[in-house]
Amino acid sequence: MKRTYIPPEEVAELKKIDLYTYLYNYEPNELVKYSKGVYTTMSHGGLHISNGLWFWWAKGVGAKSALDYLMKVWDYEFYDAAYIIKKCVENKKPEIVTMDVQAKPKELNLPFRYSNNDLVVKYLNERRCIDKDIIDFYIYNNMLYEADYDHSCIFVGYDDNGNHKFASKRSTKDDWKMDLYGSKKQWSFRLKNNLNNTLHVFESPIDLMSFQTMEKQKSNDWKCENYLSLSGAAMNNRNNNYSKVPSALNHFLKGNRNINTIFLHLDNDKAGKETSATIESLLDNRYQIFDLSPKKYKDMNEMLINQFK
Repeated sequence: MKRTYIPPEEVAELKKIDLYTYLYNYEPNELVKYSKGVYTTMSHGGLHISNGLWFWWAKGVGAKSALDYLMKVWDYEFYDAAYIIKKCVENKKPEIVTMDVQAKPKELNLPFRYSNNDLVVKYLNERRCIDKDIIDFYIYNNMLYEADYDHSCIFVGYDDNGNHKFASKRSTKDDWKMDLYGSKKQWSFRLKNNLNNTLHVFESPIDLMSFQTMEKQKSNDWKCENYLSLSGAAMNNRNNNYSKVPSALNHFLKGNRNINTIFLHLDNDKAGKETSATIESLLDNRYQIFDLSPKKYKDMNEMLINQFK
């Protein structure tokens, strides 16, 4: 993530945002009611939030702020974590609520579309090396477009009835990205083929499209199988009771009983490796699972880009 200077006085304000307020406003689907006045999270069942504080029992760490949560739980560097919260606050001023208010899913409102997709196509094709035919395919199917406000990439996921339920935003200017407010991860960006029993799993839409580009380079049919983006990887300890199959994958498998083979293409980092290990440990008795995550490069897109160097 690109380093951006944040004035000390602004950092001080960002530190005041507690975890419950952050999740309620920007990641409401992560909040799970545990008991009266106590919440946990969808990704980390062993993390409890109460009395304005949070504590992650699995790792024995805790604090108050959302900033500490992003650093201690998700391993973000300080300024990266601050930048994420800063962008959230800029997009929507946080609503302050009490712990007694039941968190509930928010409505997903897609950003307005720009009059064309030129900057998105240029960014994905020239900087990310993704094949233009593949980019055009997702634009044509309303799964990708250019936002009017800041010309970012908007990747859209739909439910089985064709209703948009998920959207992620990727800047065309730097490495900033986030799931949009009200998104439901179980309907994350995907491409389905009901006649095929193979599923390829990625962390992001760009990694998914990068793999398809490499398949096209081999003269393979790049849309003949099933492709799913998890919208990130959750770091789980597969030896504790809180390890879970990522919600996007779990939901896809429940709705597509024809799948019998899973290929994992997650990132070559701690989160990606732990997520791959969790998936294998929980699902290998029901599916053939192959870990094809990049070993030399950070992710599938970096692997693609390096083919042109």
